[in-house]
Amino acid sequence: MDILFDARMLNRPLSGLERVQLNVLRELSNLPQVKRLRVIVIRHTNPAKPLPERVERCEVWTTEDIVKVLTDPAQRPDVYHMSWFPDTTPRDLFLPLLAPASVVEVHDAILNRHPEYFPDQEHWRWYNGYIQRLIRNCDRLLVHSESVKGEIERDLHGDPSIADVAPLAVDPDFHAPLPADEVQRRCRRIGFEGDFLLAVGKDYPHKDHATLLRALARLPKSVRLCIAGTKIWKNPGETSDEIIAKLGLGDRVQWVQGLDDQDVKALIQGCRAMAYPSLEEGFGIPPIEAMALGTPVVAAAAMSIPEVCGDGAWLHRPGDERQLADLLQKCLRRGADVQELIARGKAREQTFSWRRTAERTFACYERAIASARDGTSPRRPLDPTVAESLAIAARYKFNELERELAAWQQRCLGAETQLHEARLHAGKLEAQLKELGRTPVASLPWAAPPPPPKRPRWSLKRRLQKIRDGLRRRQEP
Repeated sequence: MDILFDARMLNRPLSGLERVQLNVLRELSNLPQVKRLRVIVIRHTNPAKPLPERVERCEVWTTEDIVKVLTDPAQRPDVYHMSWFPDTTPRDLFLPLLAPASVVEVHDAILNRHPEYFPDQEHWRWYNGYIQRLIRNCDRLLVHSESVKGEIERDLHGDPSIADVAPLAVDPDFHAPLPADEVQRRCRRIGFEGDFLLAVGKDYPHKDHATLLRALARLPKSVRLCIAGTKIWKNPGETSDEIIAKLGLGDRVQWVQGLDDQDVKALIQGCRAMAYPSLEEGFGIPPIEAMALGTPVVAAAAMSIPEVCGDGAWLHRPGDERQLADLLQKCLRRGADVQELIARGKAREQTFSWRRTAERTFACYERAIASARDGTSPRRPLDPTVAESLAIAARYKFNELERELAAWQQRCLGAETQLHEARLHAGKLEAQLKELGRTPVASLPWAAPPPPPKRPRWSLKRRLQKIRDGLRRRQEP
């Protein structure tokens, strides 16, 4: 099978989604059925971790470059896998339609449920409409939990019957615990010793750090909380700092960021328990990472979490700080029940593997190819004339960009030549004035270089308005 794997997001710093892609690519490349595996990456960028040896880089600048690959008979793959939601240009919607068979990966529909996470309603409507259209343009959908299949139907108004589940797993690095002295050294450097709890993630409301903070207020004052994440929620009255101040927890809570993998492992191993009160997750890897390292987990019984954690974690009612505090207190006592929980957690984590993820992903590819071949696919094949027009437009756009670049280079060279000539002329004038005993040219007001022009700050809103104005002008008779 010839696979084209769209991983343009790998140019970003390593985080959850990037780890998923790299682990899946490693295992896919080892499957004997995979004859060719090309990965779409942004040209002149490198992922935080090297790509597997058997993986070919397919470097692109823009969507037009991907269109050329999908419409060129010599380059077309058997299946195209969009492993994330690019939502950067409407042209990306055509990519699954241009491929002989296509799979779109849906990690979750959280952003579709939360308009408040966007700058305004217009941005959210664009994103929501884009995703709902995208999942209708492919042969199969790839998800990582049964919970997301429900989101496809409920939030995206899609067809869950074409969704295949491929559970995720723990990064191999997290299967090798750090020595105890290394754990203590790193935790001490970060600022934690003794009894402390660990939470992860940004402070979006759906992560429900607020419930965890209220639970912390019920625990002994010697217990501290480390949150590995960033504070980004700015709504007045709802920010983490305001909640912490209201509960009087200023000296008991510390946010840390910029951690490497070893620091994260040290915090997981050094804490008394990982708290995962999130109300909405598409899968949830942090709990099983903690299980792999022998740390007890207390998580909310919400969405995919019971499905992923099974009996390997203590689950509390979502938003119930009393029950959460009671379970965390049990972890702090470190009794026999905690040791039993740790043993169940390790057994639960071992049921997940990236090999299984890759095998299920490959099975999804096979179903996509079969449904495209026998005509049972729900997607509407792109009209050949439209596909040809897109290919021509892609080639034209590339040529146009080349011409613009060449013209820009000529303008720069011309400006440099003029500047050089002006400097030579000014030098001659200055020499003549010195001979006459006059004021040097450089000290004259008219000879001083003009101040650099002030560039307006780039604005997404202003850019979108320009695009809308341009589209409106095209539609006018």
